[in-house]
Amino acid sequence: MSQQPKVNIRPQVTMLSVLKYLEYETWYALAEFIDNAIESYLRNEDLIKGIDGSKATLEVKVEINEPESKITIRDNAGGISEKDYARAFRAAEVPPVNSGLSEFGMGMKSAACWFADSWCVTTTALGENQVKKVFFDMKKIFEDKLEELEVESQPCNKGQHYTIVELFNVNRMPRRKGVAKVKDHLRSIYREFIRKGVLKLTLNGEELKFDDPKILNVPRHDDPNGSPVLWKKKIDFPIENGLSVRGFVAIREKASTAEAGFALFRRGRVIEGSFDNGFRPDFIFGAPNSYRYQRVFGELHLEGFNVNFTKKGIQWDENLDIFLRLLKDDISTKEFPLLQQAEQYRARATEKEYKAAVKALDETVYDFEKKAPQAVQDVMIAYGKSETQEKELLTPTPQTLHREFDIRFNKTDWKVSIELSFDPSLSELIEIGDSFIKDKTGGGSVRQIGIRLSLTHPFMVEFAGADTNKIEPILRMAAAFGLSEIIAKGSYKNQGEVRRNFNELIAHLSK
Repeated sequence: MSQQPKVNIRPQVTMLSVLKYLEYETWYALAEFIDNAIESYLRNEDLIKGIDGSKATLEVKVEINEPESKITIRDNAGGISEKDYARAFRAAEVPPVNSGLSEFGMGMKSAACWFADSWCVTTTALGENQVKKVFFDMKKIFEDKLEELEVESQPCNKGQHYTIVELFNVNRMPRRKGVAKVKDHLRSIYREFIRKGVLKLTLNGEELKFDDPKILNVPRHDDPNGSPVLWKKKIDFPIENGLSVRGFVAIREKASTAEAGFALFRRGRVIEGSFDNGFRPDFIFGAPNSYRYQRVFGELHLEGFNVNFTKKGIQWDENLDIFLRLLKDDISTKEFPLLQQAEQYRARATEKEYKAAVKALDETVYDFEKKAPQAVQDVMIAYGKSETQEKELLTPTPQTLHREFDIRFNKTDWKVSIELSFDPSLSELIEIGDSFIKDKTGGGSVRQIGIRLSLTHPFMVEFAGADTNKIEPILRMAAAFGLSEIIAKGSYKNQGEVRRNFNELIAHLSK
């Protein structure tokens, strides 16, 4: 293997030494390599398609090898040409054309140093017949104050063009769930290039695609019987001094605390607001428990703005307040009150989602079946209650989930039914039924008790929806309240008795 001239990595190696302390997230660090590949491809697209065919696209493959503590990034872009070699490996060497994604001359160096102390770059450029390789041992570079590195080269086919970056003994290795999160952020950051077919991005063999959330299509909240409206607003307005914004703001069909919010784009790639880190200023989104916080989202392309050199934040200066005021005015008009719709709209769950609440029903009945017999007995003995035979049956409805369990008390069998109803015609939040029915075996009567919670009641729609985790505690309270009312029927000594029974029961049932 022949030796090429050395490559100069000045201005000062001390600048390289601080790059490992930059504030990065893994996905933003990996994005630096992908940015370089996109920039190289777009700059050489015609030449690449002339070699690889008109349907050629950019392919970037990221491989995270946890057992070997190694990360590899491969691309089939234009490669690093011999004339650009010196500039490409010197920190802060701004490229001659910096209107694209590679603008600071820091991306590859800063990201590689952040990940690892040892890394190498192998590349061959369009029209060249040499594969060149440079190895960086950062500890040796710092200790020996090296300002030049040797370049290994060997012959190759002139039609080849690619770059491979290998990071060894990675200090910040994403692991298990961390890899899934990296995938979600990268597919979000590069959604525009993926949509347009410019970029095919894979991570550990999985091609990353971006799924656009469904947009709410319902009548206005103040006109529920009106025609459906697609709640999406086009955004296109100037700010000042050559700054402008375009894109859209919309309401998610399905609320998501994690994935709502704005994605802020610059030059086609997301700078702020990728995946679960949406840009959500209080001025527009309100508090985290507000409905618009969970439903409003959008893609906003900012023109004329600068970014910091790690490309993870917009440099707003004094323009943020102006931008937010203009944007809020644009999505809060009387003709199209998008923000108000997001705050006031309440979605009724589907029948399928309601039926999924059977888990809450099963857990509640399982717990009550074990604890209710003793709890009822303890409370009734404590307050000296007697049973009554008032007849009151719950009206059957097919839109109901129910489970039953038995209690034996004072030589009487209680058959308790706990129900979840999603029948919109029911008007009460909690219904109680209590009657005596003949035992089918002919051995006397059975006390039939029904306790029903309506999932379509406005209270449940607003505060629980079809969320099992929210339904279950309310159902437990409703069931305890129902049993406390049954116990209280035999005595009218004090109007606070039902409440005391409820408190006693819920305490016993929560042990």
